[in-house]
Amino acid sequence: MRRAGSPLLSRTNRALAWSAAVALIALAVVAALPLAAQTPAQQSSADGYRVSIHVLTWDGSDPDLEPVPDAGAAFKLNPNRWSPSAMPVRVWLNPAGGPSALPIEDLVRGAIGQWSSIEGSAFRFEYAGTTTADAGACNFTNRQLDGRNTVTFTTSLPSTTLGVTCSVWSGSGNLREFDIQLNASVNWGPSGSLGPGQFDLASTILHELGHGAGLGHPCESANRCTDDERQAVMYPSLKPREERNVLQADDRAAMVEAYPAPGGQSAGFRLVLPVVSRD
Repeated sequence: MRRAGSPLLSRTNRALAWSAAVALIALAVVAALPLAAQTPAQQSSADGYRVSIHVLTWDGSDPDLEPVPDAGAAFKLNPNRWSPSAMPVRVWLNPAGGPSALPIEDLVRGAIGQWSSIEGSAFRFEYAGTTTADAGACNFTNRQLDGRNTVTFTTSLPSTTLGVTCSVWSGSGNLREFDIQLNASVNWGPSGSLGPGQFDLASTILHELGHGAGLGHPCESANRCTDDERQAVMYPSLKPREERNVLQADDRAAMVEAYPAPGGQSAGFRLVLPVVSRD
């Protein structure tokens, strides 16, 4: 999860660590309640599938952004991946409720293109077009799996949550489906000309699709992150007016490690999350 640097975070972390059901939390913003009370981290049912939630957060600040020097990094791979037979992983978009002033479909296409063109990685997304389908994988009271990986907008998320990804995986460990919910109430802005208090939708979509591919966050907290990790798209927080809409070396290395192309070489380092873990 992307952290907001407040006392609430320590309570949230303790709640998450306490819960053995927490599996891959990644894109949200800290709100009035601990995250564990906002959304269940993992659900299972008689159908044999399990669902994990990824939450993206912001840290509440809007400073002048300064470049940071390069340094070593250690990405994280979640334990659940797409099987080779699932390639390309198709992605749909339900634009209802999204910001009409932004080219949402182009942003989704662009993010798909970045994750699908990493040298040395066999992973591929494919844009499948628009749909009216909802994010059924995120409905924990009446989960509806429709075989579609859908990017949607909703007003039901906490006010400080940018977006969540709900990943469905089977007992074999293979990912089966994911749905993304983006907060329709967030003040989204265009890359390159973000105003005060605006968040970059392109960065959020790119980050969430990384979770859909099976990536975790590169570091647990800001004081444990290297400079390369802070630059990565999969870094667990996003500031207002900050742009993380281009994959960095850490993001690309993770995909090469998770989905090496035939004849490719491993990046040489990896930190793999256990089956039940905090992300």
